[in-house]
Amino acid sequence: MERSLVRAVMSEAVATARCALWPVALLRPLPARDAGRPVVLVHGYLGHREMLRPLARRLLDEGWGPVVRVGYPSTRVGLDEVVTRVGAAVASAASASGVPVDLIGHSLGAVACRVWLRRSGGPGVRRFVSLGGPHAGTSLYRVVPGPLRAALDPRGAVVAANRGGAEPVPTVVVRARYDQQVFPPERASIAGVSEIIVSGTGHNGLLWSSVAHDAVVAALASAA
Repeated sequence: MERSLVRAVMSEAVATARCALWPVALLRPLPARDAGRPVVLVHGYLGHREMLRPLARRLLDEGWGPVVRVGYPSTRVGLDEVVTRVGAAVASAASASGVPVDLIGHSLGAVACRVWLRRSGGPGVRRFVSLGGPHAGTSLYRVVPGPLRAALDPRGAVVAANRGGAEPVPTVVVRARYDQQVFPPERASIAGVSEIIVSGTGHNGLLWSSVAHDAVVAALASAA
């Protein structure tokens, strides 16, 4: 367990550095794919679209695509705006392709995806994968600035509204065993939903870890 924790800490440090150096990733364009299973990806709080590039590349390499990456300014908008952007992206991707899309959200992006799914019923979505989403909140919400803070409050209205009842589409949780941002890490679970727990990486590391990518691909392929 100690070795796994050390690996997770080291992996998270590297992932955080890679997130900060995201302009370097633009030097390697993503492959174009217009014929496949479309995927909509949504980043987390204080994240950005380019953080999703490693996972997008893996999905494109595996035959998914096109991949749509949803962005939003974390400190300036509330949850309803993020939810609206998720719904618009799903509707556009499903309409353009003519087939249901796979939806993947990381961190707060996963919470926004789930809010939209439960409000709308998930039209146009085949499967949802939550990647480190704090569905039961996080004890660190107190240090989060901006209107999205309320969505991370374990005793808040968003967590309460999402508690209980069946998920509207097939759902899988992929979470880090040692998640330093969703605390305690078990708050990334969803009651009654199967989950894959990844060791040796942290919260942001889920976006860069090949093991986490394997878990996402397996979760999506199981619904094929």
